[in-house]
Amino acid sequence: MEIVKILIVEDDIGFAYLVQHQLTNLGFQPQFILTVHTLADARLAHLEFEIDVILLDLNLKESQGIETFNEINSIFPSASIIVLTGLDEKALALNIVAKGAQDYLLKTNLSSQVLEKTINYGMLRRRVRIELAKSEKKYKDVFHKSPLPMLKLEGSELIIVMANQAALDLYSAKTEVFIGQSIYSFNQFPEEKFIELETSNSIRTTFNFISIDRKLKIIEIVINKLEEGANDFIALMIDKTEEALFEKQKFDLINQAEEREKKNIARELHDGLGQQMVLLNLLFQNIDASKEQEAQMNDIGLLLQTCIREVKELAYDLLPPELDKGFLHAIDRLKNRINTIGKIEFELNIGKEISESHFANVDKFNLYRIIQEIVNNTLKHSKATKIIFKLYQKENSINIEIIDNGIGYDNDTAKKGMGIQNIQHRLKMSGIKGELLSAPNQGVKVRLTLSVG
Repeated sequence: MEIVKILIVEDDIGFAYLVQHQLTNLGFQPQFILTVHTLADARLAHLEFEIDVILLDLNLKESQGIETFNEINSIFPSASIIVLTGLDEKALALNIVAKGAQDYLLKTNLSSQVLEKTINYGMLRRRVRIELAKSEKKYKDVFHKSPLPMLKLEGSELIIVMANQAALDLYSAKTEVFIGQSIYSFNQFPEEKFIELETSNSIRTTFNFISIDRKLKIIEIVINKLEEGANDFIALMIDKTEEALFEKQKFDLINQAEEREKKNIARELHDGLGQQMVLLNLLFQNIDASKEQEAQMNDIGLLLQTCIREVKELAYDLLPPELDKGFLHAIDRLKNRINTIGKIEFELNIGKEISESHFANVDKFNLYRIIQEIVNNTLKHSKATKIIFKLYQKENSINIEIIDNGIGYDNDTAKKGMGIQNIQHRLKMSGIKGELLSAPNQGVKVRLTLSVG
């Protein structure tokens, strides 16, 4: 028979002896049955060995009713407590069972069979409770000791109810500041992503946040629903800040090398080939052609002028000097150049609230290159007659919209050429948000968003 350590807490010595006798007859070992008559003796018993089952009389000399249960439960929190009561205390016994007691037995109807069944059931419940406690401890250990930041979230507001030490370190936060707050309070977390959890039960996204010590973090977060249909979630966060910084540094090095090469090519075009073509044009103009050759000479002269202009345009695209005078100045010059070409009308709308200071913390060079690439794509492929460039502030962001009235294309089937890839690469590395919208025969609309807050 399984060894069961039983404690009888009963101040009626005769009744306590009767219960002990019944237990012995049932096969429970006498050396593991202990009887005490007071709470003080119960505390001493706790020092002797761990108790599995307690048969408890609620009315002792120094304690009555629910106070007796509370005291015994605090001394033996892992034991199964069976209340021994009289008919007049049945309601109280039921109340105590609701508060955590295993069961209750009427003293007037205490048979060996009922006693054995109740104790065996109590032991089963105790084993289940211990296993649940072990399982919960293992889960909490995995959660709290994980080197990866983890949060437990609840409800549609994603309230933080648990956070491991790695998560607190990531946010540079204290538990009392963190727990009870929504994840939206600490992160630039896209709220629309939560809607996906209603159908997918899992989401993965990347967002930025400013930690309490004012450091920018770039985080990839994976949120999984704990139970189908419930609003409990586990969030695993992966710090991508160092990785993103490395990628940006790598891009900056590549970008700087590319720009140096572009500057060298631009200077060679302007100072080398460009100057030689200007000299060639001067020499050509001094040729005294016959009347028969006049028409051919005019054609050659026009071709030469076109070549000189295209070389200048190419050198300008590679090295726009106006950007040194400010972003707004460069955009105004871009407008004038496009309108001078005459292939397409360039309309520039800049909000009165916009000034050069808005671009103090913006990667102006990549921003200009992005706009330049968009305009070049429009000139080459759109068959548009007009480009509208809008620049305005909305809350803590600067918005740029570039709209043409060209033939457009299907977003889903259009091939992404080098131009689009270059734009996307520069958007990613400069931290500028971009959105491109188009449909056949509906032109193209590009929206760029710059955070200035």
